[in-house]
Amino acid sequence: MGDLAEELLSLSEDTIVVFSPLRLEVFFCGEKYVLSPGLTHVRGTQIEVANGLYLPAFLDEEYLEYLLFDLPRELDKKRMPIVIEDFHKRFTRWVREGLMYSFDVLSRIARVYRVPVVVYGDRDTEAIWSYVKTFSCEKVEGIRACFVDGQQCGGRDASPY
Repeated sequence: MGDLAEELLSLSEDTIVVFSPLRLEVFFCGEKYVLSPGLTHVRGTQIEVANGLYLPAFLDEEYLEYLLFDLPRELDKKRMPIVIEDFHKRFTRWVREGLMYSFDVLSRIARVYRVPVVVYGDRDTEAIWSYVKTFSCEKVEGIRACFVDGQQCGGRDASPY
């Protein structure tokens, strides 16, 4: 199989592996939502992410190094949804630039590995990027209101569960 083996080896080097999309089912306001690969923003509430990869609470350069080097290695071993808590607190200096850069890196990771990325942030981080889906809860005129993609869900005094 000498010639055939060399040809197969050559073909395998030119092969691109495409992952099937990993989807995540979450419940919010009594409804089921399916999160597709990409960034999802959560503010003022929690959603349960089964079997998610929760990123360590690194800051600044350590956080960026994790995103660029360690996270892809972990996803190479096993793809799973990614969860970043306190995203808006990950940088102590050059905050906006750091957030924008990490959004860009996370978007690329979500696209390449085809996994959902759940980002817990604040109103500012919600406004500076485009998301696949957004979930939020806040007090509106003293009443708790929850929203999915900016549309109220659950009626008056809504519960995210």
